[in-house]
Amino acid sequence: MKRALLVSAGLILAFTVGLGDAHAQYAVGHRTWGVGTAIGAGFQKMDLQFARINDGVISEDMTLLLPTLEMKYFLSDQLSIDLSMPIVNVALSNALRDYFFVTGEAFINFHASAPSSMELFVAPGIGFSYASDSYEEQGVEISESAWAFHVPVRIGVEFNNATRKFGWMIAVRPFFNLVHGSKGDITPGGGVMVELAFHAYGVSYRADRY
Repeated sequence: MKRALLVSAGLILAFTVGLGDAHAQYAVGHRTWGVGTAIGAGFQKMDLQFARINDGVISEDMTLLLPTLEMKYFLSDQLSIDLSMPIVNVALSNALRDYFFVTGEAFINFHASAPSSMELFVAPGIGFSYASDSYEEQGVEISESAWAFHVPVRIGVEFNNATRKFGWMIAVRPFFNLVHGSKGDITPGGGVMVELAFHAYGVSYRADRY
């Protein structure tokens, strides 16, 4: 009888410890927000039609994406809203040229394999650019502006550390532009970028199974 009680107690203890281990094993970090930066290089065609420069066209082909500001808000493990602004590119453009320029993009990021140490993602987005120029010609103040609507998509893979508080990704970003110049013309354009990004995340934990 005593032996049977000891065996029963042992089985209960083993089951309890095993259950605790199972809960610990499936403690998943659920991301709530993220912040980071991206750099890249690629090709783009975007014509800003200012009359006094290059007979009305500024053309850019090969281009660099200098450190950006990236922000993420997670609706679920598999879905986030991402904002990206190339703050260094914008700052240098405004400092080195005579006109004002600003741009930014927003993405809906689908990463169905999350949470995982390696997550594939597809992130379609929309973006907007604006440039304005003001100068004097023959004593007359002339102001011009141009804007662009662009449709990008990021496709890539993100690698995460064990706690999911840090990750880095490599992605390709093709995009399409419609540029409305100061002369009233609308010029289509586009390009492709290869990007490398690093993100830090806010993570909440709960016992979960995935």
